[in-house]
Amino acid sequence: MRPPVFGDCHICGAHTKLSFEHNPPEKAFNDNAILLADVQKLRSGCHPDLYEEGGRKNQRGLGKFTLCESCNNKTGHWYGTAYVKFAKQGMGYLQASRYASSFLLSFRIHPLRLIKQIMCMFMSANGPKFQGAQQDLVRFVLNPDIRHLPSHLRLFAFYSIGDRSRSSGVSGVLKGYGTESPENYVFSEFTFPPFGYVLTFNCPAPDSRLVDISYLADDFAYKEERTIWLRLPVLPIFTFYPTDYRNRDQVLKDAEQNLADL
Repeated sequence: MRPPVFGDCHICGAHTKLSFEHNPPEKAFNDNAILLADVQKLRSGCHPDLYEEGGRKNQRGLGKFTLCESCNNKTGHWYGTAYVKFAKQGMGYLQASRYASSFLLSFRIHPLRLIKQIMCMFMSANGPKFQGAQQDLVRFVLNPDIRHLPSHLRLFAFYSIGDRSRSSGVSGVLKGYGTESPENYVFSEFTFPPFGYVLTFNCPAPDSRLVDISYLADDFAYKEERTIWLRLPVLPIFTFYPTDYRNRDQVLKDAEQNLADL
């Protein structure tokens, strides 16, 4: 029997016994064993294919001991079902039509609950100190009726087809270094088919194809269910680099070109 895991809850910050949080919820296609890639091997310049380097299997699905029992139970009860319904609708659409570059599709959802569950997923994906720097987000998650994301946050989404997931804590990218107008992006990414999300901090989306869905937290109450039309791009996930949406062929082509340039 596994001994209890103690630490700081990623939502409320309490130092206590932690419970295992499936991220995304278990019923959102997160109930099978997954292969966790060895990121250190990938960073060392080995083959860019995640599967070439192997890794370790997590039989429980994607997740960690990140939340206290109180936060896990409350947020799961308030928001989990709304996310599961959204994911099942999305997966059904993508299985029927896999080859378009984007889709305009309708979803029957509880918009505010959906956004709050996605925020819970980001809080679990980031370290326990994240919540301490994001107290407005903590209040947003722990009160089902609060609308509006904190003003410095924007949430972007896309469709993800394939068998790979990816998550990153808060990261930074500087684009246009050496130019007159370099752009700095600070963001966190969480991708698990059929959807991927990018949460930005005081900046626009790091990829212009991403679609802003922050408004779903503004216009609807906790109990409201609505039909929402979303036009989202279909973006591939191949490398472990956050917001890298190159497909396998492009990654391998770029790798060959980099070797040729040495």
